[in-house]
Amino acid sequence: MCGIVGILDYKKQPQQAELDRFTDSLAHRGPDGRGTWLDGPIALGHRRLAILDLTDTGKCPMPYGDNNRWWITYNGEVYNFIELRHELEQLGHQFRSQTDTEVIVAAYAEWGKECLTRFNGMWAFAIWDSLEKTLFIARDRFGIKPCYYATMGSRLAFASEMKAFRKLNDFTPTLDSEGLKHYLDDPKAAEGKTDRTPLEGVRKLDPGCCMTVDASGKRHIERWWSTKEHYPDIPDSYTEQVERLRELFLDAVRLRMRSDVSIGSCLSGGIDSSGVVGALSLLHREDARHERCPADWQKAFIATFPDSAIDEKEYADEVVAMTGARPYYWVFDGKQAVRNTIDVIWSHESVYQGNMVPIWATYRELRRDGTVVTLDGHGADEMLGGYIWYFEESYNTLNRKLYDDFHEALPTLLRNFDRLAMAHGVEIRTPYLDWRLVSYIHALPPDTKIGRGFTKRVLRDALEGIIPDRIRRRRLKMGFSSPMVEWFNGGMASLILDTVEHPLWKGSPFWDAKKITPEIVSKTRQHAWRISDKSKISKYWLYINAVLWYRLFIDGEDPENLRIS
Repeated sequence: MCGIVGILDYKKQPQQAELDRFTDSLAHRGPDGRGTWLDGPIALGHRRLAILDLTDTGKCPMPYGDNNRWWITYNGEVYNFIELRHELEQLGHQFRSQTDTEVIVAAYAEWGKECLTRFNGMWAFAIWDSLEKTLFIARDRFGIKPCYYATMGSRLAFASEMKAFRKLNDFTPTLDSEGLKHYLDDPKAAEGKTDRTPLEGVRKLDPGCCMTVDASGKRHIERWWSTKEHYPDIPDSYTEQVERLRELFLDAVRLRMRSDVSIGSCLSGGIDSSGVVGALSLLHREDARHERCPADWQKAFIATFPDSAIDEKEYADEVVAMTGARPYYWVFDGKQAVRNTIDVIWSHESVYQGNMVPIWATYRELRRDGTVVTLDGHGADEMLGGYIWYFEESYNTLNRKLYDDFHEALPTLLRNFDRLAMAHGVEIRTPYLDWRLVSYIHALPPDTKIGRGFTKRVLRDALEGIIPDRIRRRRLKMGFSSPMVEWFNGGMASLILDTVEHPLWKGSPFWDAKKITPEIVSKTRQHAWRISDKSKISKYWLYINAVLWYRLFIDGEDPENLRIS
């Protein structure tokens, strides 16, 4: 898990100093090492978070093949690399490292772009073919790992995060008004509906897509993955359907336990994260000798909100008691959390309707503990109808609705968690997004997902004996949110009032500042925001977030100048 950058310039050779700045802008994603490589028109950079093969043989950019024909820079994990390595060795390939990185580039050398369908994992990588003078860039099926690109004259540049482009000589940060409008109009699904970003000229390589660029700069993007084209056969009986899901889920967790460093989990006490912790425990009880699996797996990181309606500590503690996980608690402190708001906007680098300080802070605690790999429960709600509004869908339309929501809304969630975890150099692994499990779940009949008064029916039944029954049968879904009403009434008041006085707020074409500012000022000064205002608060925070984003990423203001004291 790392940060990657690259420049392909078909008129002049990239310069080392610029590549160094470009690479090191992502130091937070890879605090364990760095590497750069230049050769004629191509420059590749890498910041390393060392998880597999901690020695220097695991460094990127990494060469492979006769005369070092291929060079790769890579962010992610391909969990079935052990099986693929054995297969490639039978075909004559030789390896000098113990990484999945070398397996990826060898697979590309053997199968070309068809190698992508063989990978089980998450990735964004670029491979330069020094013989053919082509650059191949690919992103995983569902967009777990990020990849952005921009063209500037004779150059194409790519990077794991948008903020990196600000370090290029010929890049001037400019607002893409149409791109920002997408994020303001549909903040929960913009990532899945457009490849535009709020930065002019910076585009997102979509999930399940790859790009080939030749040395003349000609670019070809194609979709290599479509979930609906990979549906498996479904067992006839519900009992068999439950058992098959259980098998797939446990194997997804098993593969994601492969690591040369300790692993942990973020545990909320909900069904999905509890299922991951429970599966880890079950797999270790059945066989503690899984290949490339660390002995230290038992850490569960729990965010607590004392005396708050969103606190789930009692449920998380039940999972800890059943599984033997070791709990690590982050206790919410409103005053301290509010001070991190600007840090979160800088880390998140996009525009969103929520303040995600608790998520950012939880991953900070993992890093402080020295834990840099976490298996988390993202994705199950979007596949299995984990929200109450899915009860309103008819039997005939539910599966289509879930399919569309998964592919449109999930990329936003994955973007959020990637940025907030990688801000601290922490890798998130997502067992529910194993492609085999995703394809299987989408192919299941609707009544296995919403049925008998429960959301996620088939998952609840598959987790019997893995998590406590009280949690397995929970109907209340809290989500992982911030106490925005309290913050609008208190800790964020000065930031809110300062923002609505800023010229960017007053002159914005995206909202009617004259209409909404009086209410914001009045309620904030009088501490009069109420629970009934939550939808308004989300909308107003989205706009405030946009102004703060502009000041950071377009105007280039120092985050320290905006930080709440």
